[in-house]
Amino acid sequence: MTPSDSSNVLADAAAAQRLRQHLQEIANERDRVHRDLQAREAELARIQRIAGVGGLEIDFRDGVRNRRSPEYLLVHGLPPEAANETYEEWVSRIHPDDRERTVQHLFNVLKSDSEDYSAEYRIVRPNDGTVRWIRVVAKIERERDGHALRLVGADLDVTAQMMARETLRESEERFRLIANSAPVPIWVTKLDRTRSFANQAYVDFLGLPFEEAITFDWRKRLHPDDMTRVVQESIAGEASLKPFVLEARYQRADGEWRWLRSESQPRWDPNGNHIGFIGVAHDVTAAKQAEHDLRRLNETLEMRITERTAQLESSEAQMRAIFETSHQYQALLNQHGDVLYANRTALAGIRHEASAVVGQPFWDTPWFSATPGMRDAVHNAFIAAMRGEEVGIEMLLHLPIGDRYFDFAMRPLHDRHGTVIGAVPEAIDVTERRQGEEALRQSQKMEAVGQLTGGVAHDFNNLLTIIRSATDFLRRRELPEERRRRYIDAIGETVERASKLTGQLLAFARRQPLKPQVFNVGTQVESVAQLIRPLVGARIRIDVDIADLNCFAIADVAQFETALMNLAVNSRDAMDSEGHLTIQVRKVNAIPPLRAQPARSGDFVAITVTDTGIGIPSALLETIFEPFFTTKEVGKGTGLGLSQAFGFAKQSDGDIAVMSEPGEGATFTIYLPQAPAPADAVQAAATGSEPATRGRGYRVLVVEDNDDVGQFSTELLEDLGYTVRRVASADAALAILAQDEFSADLVFSDVIMPGMNGVELAGIIRERYPGLPVVLTSGYSNVLAESAHRGFELIQKPYSVELLSRILRKAISEARPQA
Repeated sequence: MTPSDSSNVLADAAAAQRLRQHLQEIANERDRVHRDLQAREAELARIQRIAGVGGLEIDFRDGVRNRRSPEYLLVHGLPPEAANETYEEWVSRIHPDDRERTVQHLFNVLKSDSEDYSAEYRIVRPNDGTVRWIRVVAKIERERDGHALRLVGADLDVTAQMMARETLRESEERFRLIANSAPVPIWVTKLDRTRSFANQAYVDFLGLPFEEAITFDWRKRLHPDDMTRVVQESIAGEASLKPFVLEARYQRADGEWRWLRSESQPRWDPNGNHIGFIGVAHDVTAAKQAEHDLRRLNETLEMRITERTAQLESSEAQMRAIFETSHQYQALLNQHGDVLYANRTALAGIRHEASAVVGQPFWDTPWFSATPGMRDAVHNAFIAAMRGEEVGIEMLLHLPIGDRYFDFAMRPLHDRHGTVIGAVPEAIDVTERRQGEEALRQSQKMEAVGQLTGGVAHDFNNLLTIIRSATDFLRRRELPEERRRRYIDAIGETVERASKLTGQLLAFARRQPLKPQVFNVGTQVESVAQLIRPLVGARIRIDVDIADLNCFAIADVAQFETALMNLAVNSRDAMDSEGHLTIQVRKVNAIPPLRAQPARSGDFVAITVTDTGIGIPSALLETIFEPFFTTKEVGKGTGLGLSQAFGFAKQSDGDIAVMSEPGEGATFTIYLPQAPAPADAVQAAATGSEPATRGRGYRVLVVEDNDDVGQFSTELLEDLGYTVRRVASADAALAILAQDEFSADLVFSDVIMPGMNGVELAGIIRERYPGLPVVLTSGYSNVLAESAHRGFELIQKPYSVELLSRILRKAISEARPQA
């Protein structure tokens, strides 16, 4: 080998070494790039798993071949071996409700020339059976003729977004249902003063389609006399960006002008930007008319009647805003009756925060817990609302802010399918309205007083005429004995009639001194029915229905019998002495609302008298209990029968109700407090009496401040054989007894006297001298009527000699053995 050959070999070796180094560098760079690519692919796969994104490829060049990325398999809940799943396997995973739509959409896109494909559908994951929403975004590679070659894209799990979208849709639908159930117009305005929402009441008031109603200019329905003022107030209110109120007359779709009170509140977006107003309007026409009517009756009386109804929002935020603009008590209940929401007015009424009532049963909240009987009434109203019924109740609630009267209502809440999913209770505070109505009733009572005075004067003048004429004839010496007895009897009968008249007047005034006792109502009704039969005549059939033979009540038996007979006579006249009269007795657990008074819970006995007469016009139902009110001809009734029944029921801590329609007869129901059955029911029902006897020298201390009456009582008692001592005051009587407590066998005292009255005197004697009987006498006394349960014997003026003798003898015989 020559030197030149050696140098060539060395040069080739060096070149080969450099080539190997260069190739090694290329290999190292390739490995580094591959590692970087693997790292980036791993990072991308991790990001895809976090985001719920999976890759997919569908090759259409040789049939349909699918390739799925590992992330796709995770999203779809597939095992690794499903990376090349078939078309049929993919279709089988699609939710049955979405399958046909999804497949048809894919075919339609493939048949078109579009290079973009997107879809949303639900799948059922094979590994856990859960349903997931999938969104597909892909590109389609096509040949020049448009034939699809390959589809490459990504699947995204969008279940959370779809559920949020469904929740928002349901919230908006719930608001629309709630708002459309409100009977008052509700709207939401934008900055351009057009409305983005208006409820059904708003649309109905305008009488326009919804699309026209939301763009309608409300000024076209505004009364010309209110135009300038209301427009100025509206502009000022909107500019203030604060809640504002407008009152004006608007023309309803039927052409009638109605007073509306609208309340508007600004709306803000999450960034605090003003975006419009929320408004609600209440029809206050009735309140305006009531204010006008009351102003004519009494210039100093002002009454405001405001009506509020439920306002619920399109979303939870909108619903709260609408509720907070209302002055009504409003809440939202779920299907179990638990409170979901209560507005600011309702919470202010109980002085609590929302946390104190939310989640609690509505009937167990502080709105009702302090009022007896309200829990069951509200619970029953909720049950009725869940049956789809609307319930209205007048109620008096004992709240931390004081006693308030409410018009309470509960309406069912329906979903879009008509299913009842809860209830909307609302209450309007009508305390001020009731005070105004009470003032109106007071002015009407003044007119009734005039009728009462005239009626009393007329009847008593008739009675006094008989007495005056009889006494004039009795002064004639030549009057035959038979005529003399006839005039004396006439005077006696006239006094009895006058006594009954005053008794009926006192019963109506609730000042009739009663003698309450426990008696069997059924037994007493059957006894009175025997007296009623000849009274009403043979052409009227009487049926008695006693639902419970052990119905006991506490009341004055004589007044009860009188009230029952007055009702029977009233029914007889209404049936023109021919028809059907039914008397029923049953136990009830409440008295219904009567004459603007709330319902009363408790144990009562209801005595119902039903006839088949001509009925009573509705306009007269509120006046039939007034004294001397009658629809009968002159001379055929005093007009005191129903007033006596009314006064007796009210004074007995009960009430009386009437229901009637012209031509349908009438039904009167007396409610009396129940009493427990006594140990001896027969003895409790017996009224008993003592025969009239002479005094036999018993000593009677007469306490009477009127000299004429005292002198007459003294002489009368002496004629009966009593030894009488009279004083003019209660203090004088107590002084005599203090000197010698055995100086009298009985004290006979008037009730109304200067200083200490007779009831107070009797109470002191009972305490100091337990064995000394006291008999009271009075013709009228509110003190005695209010103290009827104290147990003192009472003789009502005027009284007969026989009655006086019998009562005194009975009191002495019952008391002295205990001394």
